[in-house]
Amino acid sequence: MYCKNCGKQLPDGAQFCDGCGARQVDGGYVTYTNGREPKPSVGFIDAIKMFFTKYADFNTRSRRSEYWWAALFCALAGMVASAILKNYAWLWTLAILVPSIALGVRRLHDIGRPGTWYLLNLIPVVGSIILLVWYCQDSTGDNQWGSNPKY
Repeated sequence: MYCKNCGKQLPDGAQFCDGCGARQVDGGYVTYTNGREPKPSVGFIDAIKMFFTKYADFNTRSRRSEYWWAALFCALAGMVASAILKNYAWLWTLAILVPSIALGVRRLHDIGRPGTWYLLNLIPVVGSIILLVWYCQDSTGDNQWGSNPKY
């Protein structure tokens, strides 16, 4: 059986699609569990654009896809900068410092935590592991930082 909403193959008798969350009745699309259709994930290029356009936005929310695509871009660009610029690669790190912190804070807002939890990075190893686990969590519903960007 296939989800008529996203086309993913589902096991027979599945009540919900693992991919898009659509409720399945007789193999067909009925409704979403929260009543709102999810927006598609943020793509790589869009995530990079959002990373730089929301340069110092500490008051809204960011989806998981936006966070991880931007993190991948920063890591790859950092490796390229290190290979090409060698002694001046620190300029890349300096250039992305504020947007990286802003993105981390927005990601914390998305899971319902205040941005001050970003300071856990100051605790060696343990703080970064805790934040990594939190960054992997799914969005919570609407909260004080805005409506859920997933819907």
